[in-house]
Amino acid sequence: MRVFVCLCFPVFVMFTCGCGFVIASDKWNHFAFSASVSSVATASTSEPVESVVFTAGLGLLKEIYDGLHGSGFQVRDLAADVAGAAAGGFVTAGICMEEFP
Repeated sequence: MRVFVCLCFPVFVMFTCGCGFVIASDKWNHFAFSASVSSVATASTSEPVESVVFTAGLGLLKEIYDGLHGSGFQVRDLAADVAGAAAGGFVTAGICMEEFP
């Protein structure tokens, strides 16, 4: 049961975060991707802090790459990456590490 819930969370985040009216779609994409990666990493390793740090590092590398070769380094994109990583990692940890009766 826990595996099913942990694997459904990234799908839920990806579909619900794709449509935002107030925040630009690009920021939601950063949030959803980071939440998905972090939740899968947390479910795989049971280490939410390390999963969040790893996923935030991926977001930082992506922004550095954008700064060198793409649209430019954007702090707001990085903030969305970090927020998504934290949300995905800690929500999944709360679900997966809870003892089911």
